[in-house]
Order: sequence, then C-alpha cells, then structure tokens
Amino acid sequence: HNRFILIEETDKNTYSKHVGKLVVEDTQEDAFVKLSGLDWKSTKEDINTLLTDCNVREAVITTNESGKPSGEAFVHLETKADAKKAMAHNREYLRERFVLIEEIYESQYIR
Repeated sequence: HNRFILIEETDKNTYSKHVGKLVVEDTQEDAFVKLSGLDWKSTKEDINTLLTDCNVREAVITTNESGKPSGEAFVHLETKADAKKAMAHNREYLRERFVLIEEIYESQYIR
C-alpha cells in the first residue's frame, strides 16, 4: 500500500476552526455553544428554558436547504461561566429528545 501522511504547519485559528474547541481561551469574554439533537419543533423559548440558569444573548436554530429546522442550534452566551453552566445541561431532555451541547469558538458560531 502506498499511503502517506501530509503534515502542514497551521495557525491556532485555522486549527480551531477545523478541529473544534479543545481549550477555553482566557481572552474571550463571550462564550458560544452548539446544541445538537434538537426536536424539529424546538423553539428559541425551549432553548432558553433548557439553559434557564445561563445568560443567553442570542439563539439561532439552523435550517436545512428546504428551510426546515436541522436539529441544531447555536447559542451566544454572555460569559465563560455561562458556557460552563450550559455544559452541565449536556444530554438533558428537551421535549422527547436529549440534547448534546458542546462549547465552540466564535468563528464556528452560525448567525
């Protein structure tokens, strides 16, 4: 088998965009999380209820090519402490489904 691995040097921002959030940056005051596995009927109010102990600045429920909910949402939180609180809700149920929550960088946030 003729296999090879290409190794390239990259900067922190490019790496983070492709790999996801691995560490929390101390310089970032705002925080962002991605919710996956949402019921297609979930609303922004449902997200606010799930994250009731967090200071939510904005919640964006994404849609597919047909304009229907994709089952994912991106949430802009006020502080890193809010992101930590949000992560405590990982795998909690919203409607009939459990929601996966992961912390992301602002560059991964979809408006």
